Formats: sequence, structure tokens, C-alpha cells
Amino acid sequence: MSCCTSAPIVTQTCETLLSKCEVPIIDLAHMGTERYPQKGVVKQVASKLLRALSEKGLALLVNHGIPECKMKAAYRAFDAFCELPEEVRTKYERNESNYGYVKPGPSKYTDEKEARHVFNVTGTGGPLPDEEVPGFKSAVDELARDFKQLSAMLLTALAVGLEQSPDFLMSKHSRMLEPGNESTLRLLYYPPLGAPAPGLARCSAHCDYGTFTLLAQDCEGGLEIQTPYGERWGRVGHLPGAILVNTGDILANWTNNQLPALRHRVVVPEHCGRGRHSIAFFVHPDTNTLIEPLDTKIAQANQEPALCRLQKKKRGVMTAYHHIQRRFRETYAS
Repeated sequence: MSCCTSAPIVTQTCETLLSKCEVPIIDLAHMGTERYPQKGVVKQVASKLLRALSEKGLALLVNHGIPECKMKAAYRAFDAFCELPEEVRTKYERNESNYGYVKPGPSKYTDEKEARHVFNVTGTGGPLPDEEVPGFKSAVDELARDFKQLSAMLLTALAVGLEQSPDFLMSKHSRMLEPGNESTLRLLYYPPLGAPAPGLARCSAHCDYGTFTLLAQDCEGGLEIQTPYGERWGRVGHLPGAILVNTGDILANWTNNQLPALRHRVVVPEHCGRGRHSIAFFVHPDTNTLIEPLDTKIAQANQEPALCRLQKKKRGVMTAYHHIQRRFRETYAS
């Protein structure tokens, strides 16, 4: 298992959305920090982020402040874990709170088998294989801190774009990777497959449950998205050093689906002789947060601003905890 060390912007033989300039790229340089934001830059980023998520469901973030060396350190650590004997990996299997290791197996979403190793880190806490893989914990802790900081910047920008106070969303996500919040840092490794087998996928089509997801990935291809308001699937492509942000169910609910949840999947690429590495950070509100559509305007290109009205659903307003439990029931119903 080896990480890609360098690659051109587009590594797949097929045409990608990135190569066709169909993926928004947002520069986060000079935004400042959560404590000392540069208000003018935050406002510019807010406008670009809202437009990207409303029209495309995703954006690529550059100058985000997370060094590539930290990603590669996590990739190497997880590689070493995946090479351990199965009986050792079993000691770290996922528990009831979604913390821990998940081996390749049946998809949660379809009848396909998913060829991927997963390690979830959540706020409930749990063991990390630092004894078997020295440096595993430090690599995870470094990334957890950095992804939380990046998420705080984006939550601030989204709140400004949604015409709320800058701390409106961050106050609802104050416990990321702590008890009382379902946010998850996920390490993923997709082994090389050779010729694709029938019924085998790297990750089946789905929407994420939370507010938004941050995704870092190496140069191996396969990520595809289904365009909002359409049925077309498109290969995203790779931009070295960039982190992808995509919308989830809760952000869609908050904005009355004006920022629709992005449907996506990971397919087996045409040439899959190498493994694929990625790191996802699933951002969720604190579990007691009420999820109600906001009374705000979201302008789209060539369209009048649409008012997102507060709507009471028959089943009542859900909390973030009720939302994710409902989604888990739907996913695991079979």
C-alpha cells in the first residue's frame, strides 16, 4: 500500500468535471482564524460557498491550512493497520456508537459488496491501535484538530451567507468530536482490485447525513457525484492538496433544500492497480440542536432570490439526534 506522492491535476483517462471547469474552487487564504476572522474575506468566501453549494452541491477548497504531510502520515498509519492480521484488527471493530474499524463487506445502501477498510473516530472515544502502529494516535489527533478548525471557518462563512450572526452555526456545532455530537473523522483505504467484479463497489451511491462533509483524497480516481436537479453522474477529478466540501441532509433541511444534499459514490476506476486513500470529516450539529428551516434568502444565478420559510412538519421539529437516528434506521432497515 503506497500513497501517491505527486500527480497532475487530472489523473484519470476519462474526462472529469474538474477538467471541464465544472467544480467550483474556493480560496480560503487570508480568512483569518475563528477567533480573529477577516470579515471582508469571510463575506467573499460566504458568497462563493453558498453559490457553489446551491448550484453544484460541492466545492474544492484550497489554501485551507491543513498540510499535505499530515494527510500522508494518516494514510501511512492506516495502511500499516490494514496490514495487521485480521485477529488484531478485530480488536478495534466498530462499536454501537459508530467508533472503530469496519472491514470490507456488504454495502449499507445497496446489495453490493463494498471493497474498503474504514476506521471511524467519534466523540464517544475508544481505543486506537497505537501499540501495534506507533504514531497512529498522533496522526489522528493532529488531523482531528485541523479539521475542526477548518469546519469552524466554514460554519462561520455559511452563517454569514445565510444572513445569520457569524457564530449562529458554530454555536450549534460546539462539541464536534466530543460527547453529545455525532461528528466523525473517518480514515478510508480502498485496496487495489484488478479487474472489477460484478456487484463490487468501492462505495455505493448515497447522501451524507450531517451538515456537510470535508473530504481529502489521494490521486487515485473514482469519486463521482450526481448533479443537483439532475440525474447525470460525473467523475470529479483530482486537484492536489485541495479538500472537497459537500452538502449533507441537515444543511438541506436547514435551508429548505436550497442547498440540496449531494448524492455521490466511489466507483472502481478503469485502471485500478493501486489502492485509494481518503479522509472524511462528517460535520454534525450537537445532538440537542433543533433542525428547522431558516427564514433566509439564497440567491442563485439567473434566478430571483428564494425565501426559505419556516415550515412546521407534521412530525414536529427534529433534533440533530432524532435526524441521524432516523437516517440510521432507513439505512439499516434491511
